[in-house]
Amino acid sequence: MFGYKDLLHELEMFNRHGVEVGSIGESTLSQRIPYIFVGNKNGNYMIVQGAIHAREHITALLCLCQAKYLVKNSGLLNLGGIYFIPMVNPDGVRLCQEGADFIEDKDKVRFLQSVNNGTDFSLWKANANAVDLNVNFDAEWGKGITNVFEPASENYVGKCPESERETQALTRFTLAVKPLVTLSYHCKGELIYWKFRQAAHRLWRDKRYADAISRVTGYNLADSRGSVGGYKDWCVSMLKIPSFTVEVGNDAFGHPYPYTQFEDILKRNEDVPRRLLNSIVKDKEKLEKAGINWTLSI
Repeated sequence: MFGYKDLLHELEMFNRHGVEVGSIGESTLSQRIPYIFVGNKNGNYMIVQGAIHAREHITALLCLCQAKYLVKNSGLLNLGGIYFIPMVNPDGVRLCQEGADFIEDKDKVRFLQSVNNGTDFSLWKANANAVDLNVNFDAEWGKGITNVFEPASENYVGKCPESERETQALTRFTLAVKPLVTLSYHCKGELIYWKFRQAAHRLWRDKRYADAISRVTGYNLADSRGSVGGYKDWCVSMLKIPSFTVEVGNDAFGHPYPYTQFEDILKRNEDVPRRLLNSIVKDKEKLEKAGINWTLSI
């Protein structure tokens, strides 16, 4: 399994090779949430994030490998820069992989074990407050059909929108970066979610990019009707940009998803971020030359 300590070790290696690494903020348990930047500082940015759900930690390894691929293949055309945030939920990942023993606050340990009904956290999705981070964003918060309103291993929306340190960190960072597109990796189902109440002109624009991701990965497009409060939803509604949730991994396998299947996941997704950002930058530049605002036009 790929864990938080593995991520920190890999960050040291990136740093030694002159690759920009940093942190978007801290988690509930004050662990830093790292990022890796690859590409050009030219204003054309993308955010790729993984492991916002604890048990989906295989997506953290995917984001890391995507960053490595671009570093190793620096000769590939890259029209912008990509911020990879491999593990948005480090507390949850550690809880899922290590159990609660690493937590010093014993009241917190008892709380989490009570919510979880035991000490086996291998299927845990939430953070260390038992909040599901991907329903904690300010995008029709609390209106999802599977939302719950008390602490749980999944689907608990929190006390209010963006109540959690991880959610706050990701929204602040996104607003600062001003990305043209975001890509969120989840597991599993081999599906691409791309809709969230877009106006007609943006709906058409975003579907074109979703179709492009589908052609590269072989994953089907899906409708997330009834699901709200996610990072993708917030990006689409607040920033008016294309934003995609990609569910990697075949549904034939259960959770925790077997790492024996990682090679196939990586093969399908390795170059998706660069190709998607390049397409968007080209479209944006064409429209701007014609005097058209890219966010307001197809």
